[in-house]
Amino acid sequence: MLFSMASKQEPKLPLTLLVDKERNCVVVAEASGDFIDILFSFLTLPLGTITRLVSKNQEYHEVEEIGCMNNLYHSLENSADDVFWNHICKKMLLFPRNPCEALCQKLKLNLDDDAKPMKYFMCTNRCRKGGDWFLSTFAEATCYCGKLMNKEMKLHGESNEENNNDGVFVKGQTMYLIFDDLKVLHSSPGNTVHQLLQLGYKNFHRLTKKYLNVGRTEILDLLKQALISNSPLSDVFLDNGGSNGVCTFSPKLRPENQGWINHNPSINLKVTVRKSKKTILYAEAEGDFVDYLFSFLTTPLGSVLNLMDEKFCLGSMNNLQKSVKNLNPLCLRNPSGTPLLNLRVAPQFGLKKQPTKLCEEHTPCYWYGTGVIKNHICYAIGNGVISKDDSLIQHPGAMTHFDPRSSDGTKESALGFVRRPSLFIVWNDLQVTPLVRTSSISFLQKLNVPLDDLEQHELRIEETEALNLLGASLTSKAALTEGLFYLLKPKKQAKA
Repeated sequence: MLFSMASKQEPKLPLTLLVDKERNCVVVAEASGDFIDILFSFLTLPLGTITRLVSKNQEYHEVEEIGCMNNLYHSLENSADDVFWNHICKKMLLFPRNPCEALCQKLKLNLDDDAKPMKYFMCTNRCRKGGDWFLSTFAEATCYCGKLMNKEMKLHGESNEENNNDGVFVKGQTMYLIFDDLKVLHSSPGNTVHQLLQLGYKNFHRLTKKYLNVGRTEILDLLKQALISNSPLSDVFLDNGGSNGVCTFSPKLRPENQGWINHNPSINLKVTVRKSKKTILYAEAEGDFVDYLFSFLTTPLGSVLNLMDEKFCLGSMNNLQKSVKNLNPLCLRNPSGTPLLNLRVAPQFGLKKQPTKLCEEHTPCYWYGTGVIKNHICYAIGNGVISKDDSLIQHPGAMTHFDPRSSDGTKESALGFVRRPSLFIVWNDLQVTPLVRTSSISFLQKLNVPLDDLEQHELRIEETEALNLLGASLTSKAALTEGLFYLLKPKKQAKA
């Protein structure tokens, strides 16, 4: 009985802290690759997942807001299903897929309880589309024949090889140094001496060791503090009250020649300014703009840091990403390259029509067959089988993917997540409200703002403006103003 209870306990990871008690701060910590893997996995988490995890972990405390992300996420939660092409689109945004989910499932400690391994479905008719078999990776999608695609299919040929304690992103048995600002280095006497001297410590007289076993709650607290603080280790493990937020971003101007260099689509946006406050009060937006905002939630944190080109400070996360770039290649699980440096949105969770260079991973090709081939012998399977390798299955036929981001489930017509045509109000803090059966007179009365204090402007959102908005959404409570106000030009007053 005791063994049964122990087996259900969550894993704990050892962490050694070197603490300066006078200053009440962690000078450096030391841990194995298992702990570093979890730290580096922060970069793979989509912003929607981070928002959900951080909010969920603060159930009994004041929720720490990440710029305007909480407002955007809660607007999504409160939106009716009919705002989207289908119920799957809303669920995709609430629970976005991690592009490294297969790797992250091997972590010693699972951060996201809601993450489920990918599954594969066909309808009971095993329909074809354009000659290809029709496949869905989303449960309860509706096939074009009208039936639910709820027949789960087995994926053949995927490696089930165990990790053998070799680590996920870094080598598990190697020891690492973690500094208070989340800079990570390979642990060696030379690195330790050099770093301690740089920090002003000539000996260990002022330093004491503290041994911890860290669980999921502490890791999620560390994730939250890493987004807003330059001393997350001290904040979490010494309970020093937390440091002042360290999130900075300054909008940059569009290059003069960007208009003919940038081939990404632009988005038109109508904003209403409150002149006396010099703020953007709200925007009237169509589906393209709202899709772009909602796509923030499916974007991995590491992709955001890459896009912002280091002109953007998000707590200690920049240091964490730099550590991946600067880490000794001998410490990496895959010395030829780590996926952490080229993170993209998970397949089918991205947005085609948007102004930035952010891409989603290519959707793998799948094949359907009547059986499997082992040692040149065919073994029939009653319900058939699917595989990413057509040489492993009998009578392979190509498969077409169901894509929720469209009106008919086809990739060719995929636009985004919300229905077209549609119109929304997007507030300065990124709360999103569908304009359905809304009286404009009642709307303006509720604003309780003098009408002569309001002024409308039409903006074109291209790559620079889109990135400015993304940066502002993570660092400010007034994303529209912080990200776009610089674009506004004073209007000439009409003569009386």
